Amino acid sequence: MSNSVNVSIPDSAAPRKVVICYDESDAGRQALEWVNGHSVLLPNDIIYVVTCINEDVAKIEGPSGWQTIAIGGIDCAADYRHTIAQLESQGREHLAEAVHAMQSLGLKHVKAEILRGVATTEITKFAKEKQADLVICGSRGLGYLKRKLIGSTSEYLVHHLHCTVMVVRSHPDSRKH
Repeated sequence: MSNSVNVSIPDSAAPRKVVICYDESDAGRQALEWVNGHSVLLPNDIIYVVTCINEDVAKIEGPSGWQTIAIGGIDCAADYRHTIAQLESQGREHLAEAVHAMQSLGLKHVKAEILRGVATTEITKFAKEKQADLVICGSRGLGYLKRKLIGSTSEYLVHHLHCTVMVVRSHPDSRKH
């Protein structure tokens, strides 16, 4: 009597929906490189590579950002719009690079999305809307205190999503102190 189990996956299996969180950080770049180098994705997966732009003036200009716009008038508002446009342009460039890298591996169904708002809530909302089977994100390897003060996107996603979340840890040699 054999103890082996034969499992066959039907060819008609529905493709997985995978969301990959990507930004220009070392953690985001390393997560994408690790995923691409370890055959985590399947050729028929539907892959969404997402980045998030937080349009909150306080995040861009510091705590007095709204006051500066209110006092400064049109010039400050134009600067704000210019900054957002630059962030969107950089986001599109980084996403295009990620999509190209994945398509060069034979992945055909790769889409790029720019989300707007707080990364944790927007990624969670996006993954739920797309009914993601898997969300992949990087981890900066913050210590306990920094995670509590700054917040950890990967930790938030693990606790707020009902699908599998893969957290790819940054390689310790590449972390900047």
